[in-house]
Amino acid sequence: PVHAQLFATDIDEDTVIKYVDRYLMYYILTADRLERTAPWQAKLPSGKNGGGPIGHLKEVILEDSLGICEELDTRMQHLVDTYHDEWAEVVKDPKRRAKFKQFVNTDENQTREEMIEFIEQRGQTRPTDWVADGQPQTNWKPAETDVFARSEKSWVTVGKTSDFTADAGSTILYGESQLAVFNNAQQGEWYCTQNMCPHKQAFVLSQGIIGDAEGISKVACPLHKKQFGLADGQQLDGDLSLITFPVKIEGDDVLVELPSEVEVNAILGTSGLRVQSGCPDITGSSLEMEILNGVKNVTSTVAVL
Repeated sequence: PVHAQLFATDIDEDTVIKYVDRYLMYYILTADRLERTAPWQAKLPSGKNGGGPIGHLKEVILEDSLGICEELDTRMQHLVDTYHDEWAEVVKDPKRRAKFKQFVNTDENQTREEMIEFIEQRGQTRPTDWVADGQPQTNWKPAETDVFARSEKSWVTVGKTSDFTADAGSTILYGESQLAVFNNAQQGEWYCTQNMCPHKQAFVLSQGIIGDAEGISKVACPLHKKQFGLADGQQLDGDLSLITFPVKIEGDDVLVELPSEVEVNAILGTSGLRVQSGCPDITGSSLEMEILNGVKNVTSTVAVL
């Protein structure tokens, strides 16, 4: 941190604002990209009469030694006159607002409380702590074999190609399960995986950066940078994996081949994967039992009808 230095005294509020505006505009015009004000100021020359960089700034901003104060004032006024709240403009525009939907294929939402438990601490609400690696609710793994190998599947339309941002992931909701659809436009490829990162059971994979690792299309989790191959779901830097689903394009429709909602929810349903203080066993044989029970219930319902 840099301590404050005295720049001017005995001036009114309007003059303070004018001098601050000139300082900021001089910084904008002369600093390197992403350079913060303190290192920028430290590199300035000293004033003609000494005083270091602050002396130089006094000469430029107060005395107009470079003859640019009128330009600095004009440029700052242009910024003030043309300012608009970009987020407010998005809210007013249905087309742009649609890009910020939680799920591409529905107006439904899952609240933050549905995805992670919140606790009270010192009168404030915060997410519960992630547990240490190796404990329940971390390093989640599906069954060793394809849990949907014996499932009857169908092609489900999840949106239009224009709904999915190029070279990025988007989230869809299937039943109560979050799935991530990746439009790898640079390679002309489409993929679909679970949206939950198995490392900490966070529903974030659609927000990860997609790329290429030695010819393998991949996504990196935005939280802890775990990398997964999009084609087979295998972790490139570990032994975790994702459940993947085939994707095809028909015209401008995006279709994903999926088992029934009941079966997918038994494995990937948000309520079952929600991070909380206590978590039921949802791996291995218990998953198989949930699928079988769900299928039996569906079959029974159909038989009665």
